[in-house]
Amino acid sequence: MRKTFATLFTILLLTGFTAEAQKKKAKAQKPSVAITESVKVDIDLNIVQDDKIMVTVLPPKINIETITYNIPKTVPGTYSTDNYGKFVDDFKAFDASGKELTVVRDGDNSWNISEAKKLVKVTYWVNDTFDVEYTHDIFSPAGTNIDEGKNFLLNTHGFIGYFKEFLQIPYTLSVEHPTTLWGATSMTDSDKSDAKDVFTTPRYAELVENPIMYSKPDHTTFNVNGMDILISVYSPTGKYTAAMITPEMQKMMTAQKNFLGSFNSTKKYSVLLYLTDLRKKDAKGFGALEHPTATTVVMPELLPKKTMDEQMKDVVSHEFFHIVTPLTIHAKQIQDFDYNDPKMSEHLWMYEGVTEYFANLFQVNQGLITEPDFYKRMRDKIRNARSMDDTMPFTEMSRNVLVPPYKAQYNNVYEKGALIGMCIDIIIREKSNGQRGILDLMQKLSQEYGVHKAFDDSELFAKITSLTYPEVGEFLTTYVAGKTPIPYADYFARMGITDFEFTDTSKTALKDAWLKK
Repeated sequence: MRKTFATLFTILLLTGFTAEAQKKKAKAQKPSVAITESVKVDIDLNIVQDDKIMVTVLPPKINIETITYNIPKTVPGTYSTDNYGKFVDDFKAFDASGKELTVVRDGDNSWNISEAKKLVKVTYWVNDTFDVEYTHDIFSPAGTNIDEGKNFLLNTHGFIGYFKEFLQIPYTLSVEHPTTLWGATSMTDSDKSDAKDVFTTPRYAELVENPIMYSKPDHTTFNVNGMDILISVYSPTGKYTAAMITPEMQKMMTAQKNFLGSFNSTKKYSVLLYLTDLRKKDAKGFGALEHPTATTVVMPELLPKKTMDEQMKDVVSHEFFHIVTPLTIHAKQIQDFDYNDPKMSEHLWMYEGVTEYFANLFQVNQGLITEPDFYKRMRDKIRNARSMDDTMPFTEMSRNVLVPPYKAQYNNVYEKGALIGMCIDIIIREKSNGQRGILDLMQKLSQEYGVHKAFDDSELFAKITSLTYPEVGEFLTTYVAGKTPIPYADYFARMGITDFEFTDTSKTALKDAWLKK
């Protein structure tokens, strides 16, 4: 996830606006539930009532007396408690004859259904989050939109829930929609009609990692080193089109793929850009949310073209690099994410920090920004990091990020987290005489683990040390798991940078190896 702050805030002030900004670890016993079928979900975007749409869920045959349907409380990448069940109304369960079964709501996000052996259908209505953002804190790119006949942003975790017993079986989602709207997604539509889309995923976790944006068709596609890229844009006044956004996106993503080299975890990637109208009750949290094969982005439509290009470059590049971590390299807490009782990993320094570092490093490495630009960005991150709790162990903050006082330190993952990545990169560069860096480490970790193989939180530091140098392990223990502030000047000095204001433009072999292609 990447939120935008200072730059957009300045732009909006100038224009008179302000912006606000599972499964649990398997138990020994097997559930007494038949799990040989799929969960079928139907959504009809042609029928909107009171700004809500109906969701119909057809479960497999059940052979227990009571079962619970859950809407996510938290989803991967947000690091916040959002309670999407609050947007669900009129939840009903039915047997084969159409008779209603007894349902008891349990908190914000769960519904207990009695006589579950008879259950054949669940229905409920879902309100969107965009036009009521003043009532909640859901980050807009993780939110939902229902604008009848114009735009439906289906972050699927906001509409579709799960039975814990059926998390690991296929989901089939059918979406009926106006023929004037087209659904942009990385999923494959198996229905060839213009009025209905059918998507199938092997399990719930993959369904909720695949957003869909329905709007008037406005998209472009291109291929970068074997990866198909889709850019889809919704611009309420038509100020922007996908064709206007694509050239800079193609340039940037080509540079990213060149930077990553052989690292390739997906063959298809979608960027869904929703441009918000600040004059209306609309989304006001700007930035993006990553998924394994897609990014949802929310930006204000009023931005000038140059500013839009810069913001998209910084925000989307960060999300794209998440294909490295946590989408490929991640802990068991992420692999088996519990949407309603999440256990957080202690390695946000890597998931968000190293990702943010890459999003800056690749730009100087590929010639998109200058060395002074890069140094200024790092200096700004040092300043921002020092304004936060510089003695709070990063692993402790990460593990407890959903609760105070750790929650207030979350934004430091983009500041100190990126600087942790930079320092590790410098150590590896120094010890290898410039031959390797942190990208080499991440490639090795991806070979050791991967999309379907997670690591134990407690073992990661030892694994990283074994793949690099003892000095990297010492750094992680002292500055990431420990309370000691990082002496940044010492690490820049190793690259021959002794002027901490970064006005020294002299060249050294290590500095060139660090920043150049």
